[in-house]
Amino acid sequence: MLSQTFKIAMKAIWAQKLRSLLTMLGVIIGVSAVIALISLAQGATASISSKIEGLGSNLIVISTSSSSSTALTSSTATTPLLPPGQLTAQDALSLTKVPGVAQVAPIVAGSATFAVGDTTSSAGLVGTNASYQHVMNYQLAEGRFLSPLDIASDANVAVLGSQEATTLFGAANALGNTMTINGIPFKVVGVLESKGSSFGQSQDNFVAIPWTVAESVLGQTSISNIYLSADATANMTNLTNRLNLKLLNWLGSASNFSLTTQSQILSTLSSITTTMQDVLGGIAGISLLVGGIGIMNIMLVSVTERTREIGIRKAIGASHRAIMLQFLVESLTLAGLGGIFGILLGTTISDVLGKALGASTTFSPTTALLAFGFSLAVGLVFGLWPASRAAGLHPVDALRVE
Repeated sequence: MLSQTFKIAMKAIWAQKLRSLLTMLGVIIGVSAVIALISLAQGATASISSKIEGLGSNLIVISTSSSSSTALTSSTATTPLLPPGQLTAQDALSLTKVPGVAQVAPIVAGSATFAVGDTTSSAGLVGTNASYQHVMNYQLAEGRFLSPLDIASDANVAVLGSQEATTLFGAANALGNTMTINGIPFKVVGVLESKGSSFGQSQDNFVAIPWTVAESVLGQTSISNIYLSADATANMTNLTNRLNLKLLNWLGSASNFSLTTQSQILSTLSSITTTMQDVLGGIAGISLLVGGIGIMNIMLVSVTERTREIGIRKAIGASHRAIMLQFLVESLTLAGLGGIFGILLGTTISDVLGKALGASTTFSPTTALLAFGFSLAVGLVFGLWPASRAAGLHPVDALRVE
């Protein structure tokens, strides 16, 4: 009986091809919007997560604040507190004694002018140590990174990010050549492989030199950030508690520094993207509801147009249930076909937009099934009234309709 009902529904839909297509349009748009938007959102999430994970293994970032210009004092402190934002590289390196810390890279950072012949560039200057390469997961394209000997001897050597190497030297080999940083000559000892961009900022547009030299080049002795990598066996909760206690002893207030772990960044990102996907899904879901209203309107018109047919079927013995099932199946078929076309269209749109925007997309079968299921639910809910109205017609009254 169900197969026969489906055949009747398909025959009715095919008899009014253009009207049926226009009826399905709302569902098609709704489902395709869900698929396209969620695919783009999930692709962006996966891309950003990959970049965060590529920053380093078990990364911990400590940033200092200089919001107060007055040195802190404390009657309970066993040692004098440092002024806010005035941590030094030596302070940072002492964190290697904290259990669970594998490597520490202090950052003396600022902007500098780089020059090679007539070519000049302004970019970030990073004063750091040998651990920076491993903590931040950089790979060498050629040459070497900064060594402990470079730090100890205040050597004027530099390692270039791939973008800065291209800017200053073009296609020429940068290794072994001399460049100037704020007018001071430096020898290029290494070039890093490209890591691309993260949060809209290039990770390749900088030059790294020994932190001992950066202090004199930039005219500052305080550090802006500390990058740490935790030991693979370290308990991150215990480690962050120890680091927080150490920094509190130094700076006196949690407002003078921030400590962020890689897992915290990923957790925050996950929360934001989940909310974004829910919002996008909700907006697209409105289109499905509009499509459901369109299905209901057309089904009501169909009931009016086929009133005499309904009367004949009832007169020859069709039950209330059979008539209701016929129109429900027709409504579900319209919604189901709209859902299938919507999935195909949404997948195509997400691929096209991804290529046009240079963004990655991630097709989720679960999202597609949910969107299709929701479209069927819309067809069922909005088809109930027309089906009930058709089933409730009295055969005599229906046969009298011209």
